[in-house]
Amino acid sequence: MNTFARGALAASLWCIAAAVAAAPLQIRSLTMKPPASTKDLPAMAGGWAEDSIKMPFVVSESPVVAARINLWLFHGLMGMAPPAKPGESFTPLAEQLPDGTASQEFELMRNDDRVLTITVNAEGCGAYCEDHDTDYNFDARNGRALALEDLFDPPALSTLAQRIGKARERRYDDQLKALKKELAAQQKAHAKADEIEDTQQRIELNQECFERERSSPSKAEDLRYVGFSLEGDGMAFRTGRCSNHASRALDDVAEIIVTLTPAELRPLLTPYGRALVLNQGDAPPPASPFGQALHGKIGGAGVTLLLDRVNTDGSVTAHYFYDRYGRMIPLIGKRSGNTLALTEDADGNKAELSLTVRGNAVTGQWQGNGKSLPVALDW
Repeated sequence: MNTFARGALAASLWCIAAAVAAAPLQIRSLTMKPPASTKDLPAMAGGWAEDSIKMPFVVSESPVVAARINLWLFHGLMGMAPPAKPGESFTPLAEQLPDGTASQEFELMRNDDRVLTITVNAEGCGAYCEDHDTDYNFDARNGRALALEDLFDPPALSTLAQRIGKARERRYDDQLKALKKELAAQQKAHAKADEIEDTQQRIELNQECFERERSSPSKAEDLRYVGFSLEGDGMAFRTGRCSNHASRALDDVAEIIVTLTPAELRPLLTPYGRALVLNQGDAPPPASPFGQALHGKIGGAGVTLLLDRVNTDGSVTAHYFYDRYGRMIPLIGKRSGNTLALTEDADGNKAELSLTVRGNAVTGQWQGNGKSLPVALDW
């Protein structure tokens, strides 16, 4: 079995300070191979497609940096710990097969001594199949997974949300004008009734989308659903389509990508944001464990905790695994000030984690099965 704890990445490496100003990270491609127990299943059975799912695997002179990035990638895309060593393939546990994913590829958007950006394109299938892109951005010097709140202060986030909202509004307005012009030409040429009806339906959809954008000004919390990619010196913001599943065939606009130039970004970015996005100066990252992979111990056992960003209502989700086993255990809970309460329910056994957040670290107690164990985790 491949787990994070085996091989070269010993737990003690997590205590080493992250390397500074290393060469660009090496990115290798690993193909997913199903476990032997499902080897004879046809493609897409159980949600996987053999030889069609590729994962990026980072290799660095700093094992700490590589481990942090690989953990976040494999957790986010596969729901598993990464393999300890890069080979040509990786094998998840049977219960970790990515349900509904027919294929997956990735593209390297930026890789220098400041930033690593990878865009993953996957085809997901349920009642029908559809492509979607997901962006992953990391501080190349320490492996930190980046979020917009790391790069922009709160007032700038509000300004950014408004700019993206206005860009979406203009895009639907432009599409409406083009469709109305097309409809007029069709009517003048006495086009077929079904062609005219199709254009009218597209106009109706885009009108609804335009009105929705115009009547609901974008707020900073809306950015939680916006993907972003650090490309060159600028940034691209990926926003979802307006249409639902049933009407997506009528959506000519679909996903909207809004790009901002360095000149537009400069007054909005924090010093840390300018250092990464624009490669100007240097500044430390914000001290927070949220959105990061933490390592430490529960009692005497080495564990890794992947702590998600806090939602606007204070709720938070997480996953952790014992390094010896590599099986993800889900957590759900709430943050209040500097306290964090998480609950796990694994195999019918409930446990509670009562934690305190200090900078990049969380400490506290794990209670379950009649036991109380100390928790000490750090980024």
